[in-house]
Amino acid sequence: MQPKEHADTKKMQSFHADEIIMREGTRCDTMYKVLSGSVAVYVRYGEKDEHLIGIYSKHRCFGEMNVLSEELCAYTVVAYDEVLLMRITRDYLEEFIQRNPKNVMDIMRSMGQSMIVMQKNIDLLLDDINAKADSDKINNARLQEKIRHYQMQGLINGLVPRPRI
Repeated sequence: MQPKEHADTKKMQSFHADEIIMREGTRCDTMYKVLSGSVAVYVRYGEKDEHLIGIYSKHRCFGEMNVLSEELCAYTVVAYDEVLLMRITRDYLEEFIQRNPKNVMDIMRSMGQSMIVMQKNIDLLLDDINAKADSDKINNARLQEKIRHYQMQGLINGLVPRPRI
């Protein structure tokens, strides 16, 4: 997968639909701004429990957290259709901000939107965990009730020795 470069510069890159732009769990020192087209953002891309986080279009940035934190990619980004991206590397970020101060707002908006989506996903996950815990409590209570019932049946039928008093 080699992205096509535009205008003899590595600052613009295009990708065809379904091409992977960045992969979850890999080191990435690049962020991108969508100039045209759209990208799909996933966690666990290609796995059984794959989850689509969203579709990002014009003016939306991604990868900014990687550039700022030096952490591994938290998601996989795939070209949704033909997409043209502005590529900003960690080494070029400061110069990019100085030359393009208006883009800082797009980066900040993207980071804010990403944090909101992450918080919503955390809330949904906590709801699922709590529902599972409640379900387990109900199942445990039912199981304990069945055990008591069978113990009582065994006592009545003489199958279980009566406790000594």
